[in-house]
Amino acid sequence: MKHVKYLIAVTLLLTMFTQLTKAQCLDFAKDKGFAALDTTKFVPEGRLNAVPLSEGDMFDVYKPFFRGRKYKVVVVGADNMPKLNFKVSNFQREVLYDSSKGGGNGWEFTSETNQNLIISVEVPASSSANPKTGCIAVIVGFVE
Repeated sequence: MKHVKYLIAVTLLLTMFTQLTKAQCLDFAKDKGFAALDTTKFVPEGRLNAVPLSEGDMFDVYKPFFRGRKYKVVVVGADNMPKLNFKVSNFQREVLYDSSKGGGNGWEFTSETNQNLIISVEVPASSSANPKTGCIAVIVGFVE
């Protein structure tokens, strides 16, 4: 019985910590991500994509884009994180945009077709024994 109480307590603490981290990343996405998006020109999409990542991690965001609409995709990281690389590709993994080829933290484009695209974010690996961890946000906005 003592082990069960201990297990329940540890599980609750881990769940609370995970929820707190997610909430902090969502606040980060709203603050820094919306500023980078330029909400005077672009309307943020309803869904925020923000996760805590460490150096060497990657993640993909799958998004629909609609013909004739102008979009801006912005990827921002916490101040302690290295410069992020991101690519936008179609489902055949043909790269449409690559930030490592002279791009900044955002890409503006007008979608020529209705399409689903993949936004792949990579946090460069570090040779440090203690890799840095921080929030990463992908914000998509469009012109109405």
